[in-house]
Amino acid sequence: MTSIAFPKDKGWVAGVTATPRRAVAALIVGFALFRLILAATLGLGVDESYGIGVSHDLKLSYFDYPPLTYWLIHFFIPLLGDGRALRLPFIALFAGTSWMLYLLTRHLFGSAAGVWAVLALNLSAFFTLVGSWVVTDGPLIFCLMAAAYTIARGLFPAGAAVSPWWTWLVAGFWFGLAGLSKYHAALIAVGLLFYLASMRPRWRIVLHPAVWVGAAVALAVISPVIVWNAEHHWVSFAFQGGRALANGSFPKIGQFLVNIGGQFLWIGPWVFVPMVVAAYYALRRGRADERAWYCVCLALPTILLFTLVPLWGDRGLPHWQMPGWLMLFPVLGEHLAREARLRPRPRRWAVGSAVTLVAVAFLIVGHAATGYGRLLAPAVFAKGDPTLEALEWAPLRDELQRRGLLDKPNLFIISDGPIDIAKIDQALHDALPMQVFGASQQYAFRYDPKSLLGRDALIVGQRNRMIGIRSALTPYFASIEELPPFAFGRSGMKEIEVRILYGHVLRKPLPSPYEKPAN
Repeated sequence: MTSIAFPKDKGWVAGVTATPRRAVAALIVGFALFRLILAATLGLGVDESYGIGVSHDLKLSYFDYPPLTYWLIHFFIPLLGDGRALRLPFIALFAGTSWMLYLLTRHLFGSAAGVWAVLALNLSAFFTLVGSWVVTDGPLIFCLMAAAYTIARGLFPAGAAVSPWWTWLVAGFWFGLAGLSKYHAALIAVGLLFYLASMRPRWRIVLHPAVWVGAAVALAVISPVIVWNAEHHWVSFAFQGGRALANGSFPKIGQFLVNIGGQFLWIGPWVFVPMVVAAYYALRRGRADERAWYCVCLALPTILLFTLVPLWGDRGLPHWQMPGWLMLFPVLGEHLAREARLRPRPRRWAVGSAVTLVAVAFLIVGHAATGYGRLLAPAVFAKGDPTLEALEWAPLRDELQRRGLLDKPNLFIISDGPIDIAKIDQALHDALPMQVFGASQQYAFRYDPKSLLGRDALIVGQRNRMIGIRSALTPYFASIEELPPFAFGRSGMKEIEVRILYGHVLRKPLPSPYEKPAN
């Protein structure tokens, strides 16, 4: 990389340059404390409740995602319980991701760029939140960052060359763990192949046997996913791949723009804008700046695929692109370090972004915990309140206990879908078998429906999702009776209306939506 002469460091920049490790350590500790506050304040979300619920069962893999995150949850539940304390390992894991990002950026662009990259990562709204949530993104981004750093050390050695066997076997291990976390890992691997193919001196690397042995290591690590899918009719691959299939009219411009807007908001406008600027300059330099080009190639397949799919397929979710954006933080760190050497604007950006992040977190998390926004401005939430996803259903558990329903022998729970069943399961601490009548995802594999024959069931869910469920379930039970409904919410409000039915004696097994049709 061509060295650039900068003016002599002064003040704040000099401090960062002189003690980058201390600066990064301070950032990691400071933001970890911030995440601990968020983790203690904010209730478990839908994805967290679902992940905790299905993690009570130790499986080779799972319907929605590969198993690594669920394995971690499973082994921490005996130590931490199945509540918010489970966020602690994920907060620690994100601290490791921040350190890995520093090592990668320092190796590519220098220590000052590494400090800026870590600061930007922790100022991002999405990464701040995902750094404290019990979701699959935490292990994924840690493993991807470790893989990217391992390969960068081999491609751009600092001093003595690193053995290609060490580079590619270790990288294969990390890519395998990333693939064991989330399917996104494959797209980062595609980006790596594109980088090697685009750099004429580099493409011969793929001829080295170490690369193929590393690929075999990655395949061996992710083999539980392949084995489980083979045993279950490839339902996970079909479910995830089906989201990219064309449906409806083309192009869906509105859906496409909403997805881009979601990325803008999820990353945080204060980080997204400089990130795009930094990526633009890196693309302009292209292969002439090989280190930045390495990061860009790793990032682009994930960002482009999940941004373009909404034009013809599923609307997608804006966090699907985040592993790609993660790979651009070293480029952003270099851009900010360059700017900070020449002008004070990045320092003002850092202070303003930190204040904005804390203010936004205070408003959103405060509302999610108390619902005060509905009291101050009810019209804003007239059409729904997405923060209700973080409302835990412990009041429902207390109500069912008060009625004596949880004391009945051989009882199990039925709900209409994975969202409500996850909330109920987490609230009841996995005390009863759970079944879903409808699209149930991993809950279809938790219990053999035949094992529940002859038992009574509580049929529970949000009222607006339970329309028609009594008539649909009537053929399966000797009788079904309607019980008094229950409502609960934040600050004394009745925000969640729950319908409760009691099914007497299950006479035939509930259908599984993922069973292979008989020949």
